[in-house]
Amino acid sequence: MLVGFRKRNSHWVVEIDDCKIAEPALNAQIPEVRSNPPKRGGIKFNLRITPEDWIVPDHSFFQTNYFMLPRMVEAVRKVFQSNGSEYLIDTYCGVGFFAIELASLAKRYAGVEYDKGAIKAARENATNFGGDNGEFIEGRTEDLLPGLLAKFDAQNTSVILDPPRRGCAPAALEQLRKVRPSQVIYISCHPATLARDLNILCADGVYRLEQVIPIDMFPHTQHVECITDLRLNNPSEPKSHESQD
Repeated sequence: MLVGFRKRNSHWVVEIDDCKIAEPALNAQIPEVRSNPPKRGGIKFNLRITPEDWIVPDHSFFQTNYFMLPRMVEAVRKVFQSNGSEYLIDTYCGVGFFAIELASLAKRYAGVEYDKGAIKAARENATNFGGDNGEFIEGRTEDLLPGLLAKFDAQNTSVILDPPRRGCAPAALEQLRKVRPSQVIYISCHPATLARDLNILCADGVYRLEQVIPIDMFPHTQHVECITDLRLNNPSEPKSHESQD
């Protein structure tokens, strides 16, 4: 059995003894696979590394690059602090990573996630890490966001959007344009859907793009994680969408 990388512009496999940038646990499997090859086909290994003491169910989402997480959290923290919001809504929150990491900076927070296992883990993580000034709610962002935006003072609220690659549900974007929290922090690994959703949020000058912070979460690939900071324009003006309801 051949174990290695494909040659550039070819299907030819260049054999290797190890990979200098791979986790030791993956490199340890190379001699094992050579000694016990499958009868047919290939072998797939999944290796998940999560920060110490965090609970992450097997099939729930978590950021893939553990080593870049501190930089990512610090960037999101600074963006949130710079707006001075007292309330935080973390949508598509997974196991509650951002909400819990930012909990000490907020008066109250709420996390929203459709994955039942992830929400259970988020509640346990909040207990373990002391994020007792908020709650995690199971459900779709587009269904729960209206109630949460009504519960918190919009002019004093930041909303984190960290959706899957396909981007945000249109209904969620429309709710943000209608209720207008003072800040939207959009985290995305897909620049195309990010650009599409930012165009919607910024249409008619509702929000303005303050900054984009790229994070190299996927080294040696064309993919990049982006943290975007959107601020509300003229928050004292009446909501133009209300007359259309």
